[in-house]
Amino acid sequence: MHWPRLRLPPGLGGAFWLALLLLALVESALHSERVIHQFRAVFALGRAYDKLQYVERNPPSVLFIGNSRIDNGVDPRTFGQAWADGSRQGFNLGLPGANALVYHGAVRRLDARGLLGGEGVQVVVLGLDESALQEDDSLGYVGFLADRRALWETGRYREWLGSYLRLWSYSGNLRQLREPDKALRFIEASVRSLDPVGGAAALHLGYRAGFGAAQNRTQLVRQETAAQLPPAPGVEAFLWRTIVLLQARGVRVFVTIPPLRDRPSAFFDASPAAAPYRALLARLRQAGASVLPIATGYAPAEFVNAGHLNNRGAQRYSAELGRQLAERGA
Repeated sequence: MHWPRLRLPPGLGGAFWLALLLLALVESALHSERVIHQFRAVFALGRAYDKLQYVERNPPSVLFIGNSRIDNGVDPRTFGQAWADGSRQGFNLGLPGANALVYHGAVRRLDARGLLGGEGVQVVVLGLDESALQEDDSLGYVGFLADRRALWETGRYREWLGSYLRLWSYSGNLRQLREPDKALRFIEASVRSLDPVGGAAALHLGYRAGFGAAQNRTQLVRQETAAQLPPAPGVEAFLWRTIVLLQARGVRVFVTIPPLRDRPSAFFDASPAAAPYRALLARLRQAGASVLPIATGYAPAEFVNAGHLNNRGAQRYSAELGRQLAERGA
């Protein structure tokens, strides 16, 4: 049997194979954590690997998981001051724009390395907001950090395929390089080690201190829009997978709802529209997760915008979390 030969227009043969080679090189690079980590000052995914790799090298006893509201809202050093003997070392694994699929993938990754329970992570403080339960992957985490087996089992075949064809799944983020600032930072990061805004993971134990100008306005609008929507069932399922896995490894799970400036969180909102979130919070309690009291009394001057604390607010929130967990014998 003779297979048909690929025939290209005259003069395009070399260009075609060169383009194919370049695509293959980019695809290969996207499967290398080392390469992605090199560009941690350019892409949120690189900073996520910076944080995860730090946790793997230095497993904390307390791990904070969440999105940007945890990322810039919890200072682990201030949190640890609730224990006079310094017996609780924490780390902030907040990932801006992440949802429950990403939380689950990060926890599965740590579990695969034997870092849950025992001498590893003993307590997880899970920061929840409405956007963590929505179908959003604008920063391209899912194809890299979500658990492939779980994606397949839950019928998320597009994301499963994207975890193998990463150039396809991450192309939207690569298009950001058309922005002059991003392109210049990419070039600079290509030739030297460049830490992300707020510093390397080790500098503030994952906390992005001095957070402010770096806030992505599109992301902020998306988070606030999500407050009007009920939890997406397909995303909520990954939250329960995360809880079950942590508890199976003997990790105590605490849930905190970060404070907001202009409105109550849907988890504590008495309106009929927020009923699905109140029901979810009740189910978390029934499942054995300790839901921490709502953080109240924050002044507008303690926020950098409607959804994110500034450093002043973060210090207060971190100290409050430390007291709450210390009182509960964490």
